[in-house]
Amino acid sequence: MGLLTTSIEIAASPETVRQKFLDFASIPQYHPNGFFKSISPQDPSKPLTPGDKLHNVLEDMTIDPTLLENSPTCFRWGGSGLMGQFKGEHIFRFEPSTQTPGGTTFTHEEKFAGSLAFIIGPGPVGRMIGFRESTRKGFESYNRDLKAWCEKP
Repeated sequence: MGLLTTSIEIAASPETVRQKFLDFASIPQYHPNGFFKSISPQDPSKPLTPGDKLHNVLEDMTIDPTLLENSPTCFRWGGSGLMGQFKGEHIFRFEPSTQTPGGTTFTHEEKFAGSLAFIIGPGPVGRMIGFRESTRKGFESYNRDLKAWCEKP
């Protein structure tokens, strides 16, 4: 299994960061040219609960993962592709910062599994393909944009 983790300090409370994160309709405003094009529940008429399907458009693919957790400190989904050969669990954490008083440590990570997980690993094949690095850059771009939006006066 592979793990790709990024984090950023945001000068806003975890509740505020989570609230803005869950405002999926605003993604095009604060992250217009980024990694996530859209995140939406397949049934927008009800609150998001584990087991719900999402419809996510990323910069280079569209996925329909299953929501695994929607708690005050964590939002995560999971899914698979390529006939189950590639599996992922995408995780966003909203935790009180130990560095920024009253702020949030926002962690954005993905756990990769399956027989093709090596393509995003740190090994020679993963480096040659470049998927790990481009994914890391996409995560960091989203993190910066979310930070700027959350800290906007």
